[in-house]
Amino acid sequence: MSICKLVPLLAVVWALCACGDGGAGEKKAGPKMAPTGDSVSEEQLSRCRVEGKRVVKLDLNKDKQPDVWKLYATKTEGGAKVDILTCKEVDLNYDGRKDLWVYYDDSGNRNMEEMDLDFDGRVDIVTFRRAGKIARQELDTNFDGKPDIWKHFEDEVLVRVDRDTSGNGRVDFWEYYEGGQLDRVGYDKDGDGKVDAWDRAPSQETAAAAAPPKPAPKPDEKK
Repeated sequence: MSICKLVPLLAVVWALCACGDGGAGEKKAGPKMAPTGDSVSEEQLSRCRVEGKRVVKLDLNKDKQPDVWKLYATKTEGGAKVDILTCKEVDLNYDGRKDLWVYYDDSGNRNMEEMDLDFDGRVDIVTFRRAGKIARQELDTNFDGKPDIWKHFEDEVLVRVDRDTSGNGRVDFWEYYEGGQLDRVGYDKDGDGKVDAWDRAPSQETAAAAAPPKPAPKPDEKK
């Protein structure tokens, strides 16, 4: 199933995540995509492991099986023990398999999310955040367990997209954005990981001028 057809799922993810307690049981998670770029520490990955944590479960569709899991670690603050949310896991399509993992820091900010977009049991997109804001996304569009598209953001505005079009794990196509609009693209023609040629993206005015003129309305269509 195409990832593009499932992107609207992202709009409903956080509504499903804003859930409380309930349910019982456990469901098997799918294999994770190996992230690249900024290293993911063992401590961060451990935040979605159940060992040493309290697990709160919710049954959204009332089938007596949990669909949302909240993992809490116990910390001591000011001499008192408090529960800190470290991870939230969601079965989005109620098939018995987890599809979304949300990692939290000790301040309650989301710092990483993993999601299986096509429900095949494999993570297709990893989102990295800084201070709760999206900083980078890694996507596996050919379903080989490795990212082939890297999206970079500043203040949650897209500034660059790197692509591995050959499937060898090396970026060979770059897109740069200005003000959220595509500005230029670069190509690696010899496979050395460096840009060999640039193309400037046409401006909106240039694209509009180059567009074919609209046909004149028929006499009976004129007002």
